[in-house]
Amino acid sequence: MKGTGKGVTLADVARHAGVSSMTVSRALNRPDIVTVQVRERVQAAVDALGYIPNRMAGTLAGGGPVRLLPMVLPTLHHSVYVPFLEGVQRGLTQPGWQLAIDLTEYDPQREWRAAEQFLSLRPDVMVLAGTDHDPRVLPALRRFGVRIIEVMDARPDPADLLIGYDHAQAGTMAARHLIERGYRHLAYASCLGVGDARNARRMQAFRAEAERCGVPCAAENIEEPSSIEVGVTLLRRLLTREPGVDAIYFSNDDVAAGALFECLRQGLSVPGRVAILGHNDMSISAHVHPALSTVFTPREEIGAEVARRLNAPTLKGGLVTFPCELRPRQTT
Repeated sequence: MKGTGKGVTLADVARHAGVSSMTVSRALNRPDIVTVQVRERVQAAVDALGYIPNRMAGTLAGGGPVRLLPMVLPTLHHSVYVPFLEGVQRGLTQPGWQLAIDLTEYDPQREWRAAEQFLSLRPDVMVLAGTDHDPRVLPALRRFGVRIIEVMDARPDPADLLIGYDHAQAGTMAARHLIERGYRHLAYASCLGVGDARNARRMQAFRAEAERCGVPCAAENIEEPSSIEVGVTLLRRLLTREPGVDAIYFSNDDVAAGALFECLRQGLSVPGRVAILGHNDMSISAHVHPALSTVFTPREEIGAEVARRLNAPTLKGGLVTFPCELRPRQTT
C-alpha cells in the first residue's frame, strides 16, 4: 500500500527492502554498482512507500536562499511558450527565484517523470501547462504540499491556481470569423491533436459552431510536432480529400504559414481559392505576404500574471482568464 510520500525517509525504504540505508542510496544514485536483485527490491520498496528522494538537501549548503520554480511545459519545438517565459522572467521581482524547465512533448508519461524529478528537489510551487495531466501528477504534488499553477487553459474548477484563456471560445471565434466572411466549407488542421487536449477543445468548438451555422467542416491531423513542413502536408491532404474546402483554421501559426507558402508555390490564390487562419499571433504572422490572419493568444500576459502572483506575500488560488482576439489580415 502506498505511503504518504512526504514523511517517508531513506531509512524507511531500507527497512522495507531489508537492506542498509547505504545500499538504498547506492541503488538510487549509482545503480550500476549494485546487483539487479537489490535494485529491484529497493525499487519495490520505493513504489510501495511512495518515496521520492530529497535531492535539494545539501545542494544549497552555504549558499543564499534559492526558490526553485519548476515548469513542466509541452514543447519548445516552436516559439509559442517563449512569450510566456519572458513574461514570467521579467515579472519576477522577488530575489532568489530560479526557473527550471522540463518538456513533455505532449506525452503524459514524460509529464509524470518531470514532475517526479522536480518533486525530489522539494519545491514550494510547480507550474504545469494545461489542465489535463497524468493521473499521478496532481495527487503527488498535493501529498508534498506543493502549490500548483496551471497555465494556458481555462476551466471552472482549477486544481489550485489556473491562469490562461478559453480554447473553446477561441475555436468558436475562429469559426464565426470565417463564416461571417462568407466561407461555406471550413476545415480544421492540426498537429499532435490526440496528445494536445487544448487543441482538441479548440477543434471541437470550431466544428460545433460550423455545424450550428449549417456549414460543413472537415478536419485533418498529423501526429507530429508543429512545423512549416507539417503545414505543407496538411494543406495538400485537405485539398486532395476535401476539394471544396474554402477556409482552413490551423492549430498554430507556423503550420498556417507552411500552408500559405504551399499555396503560393502551387499558384493558389489566398484568400481567393482558400482562406487561411492561424492561431497564437506569432511574430511571423504579420510579416509573411499576404499577412496571416490569426487568433491572438495572451501568452506574455499569462506569464506576467504568474510572476505577479508569485511576487505577492501569499499565493492565492482561483481562476484568472485573459481574452483572445481575432486579428484579421490579408489571408481571410
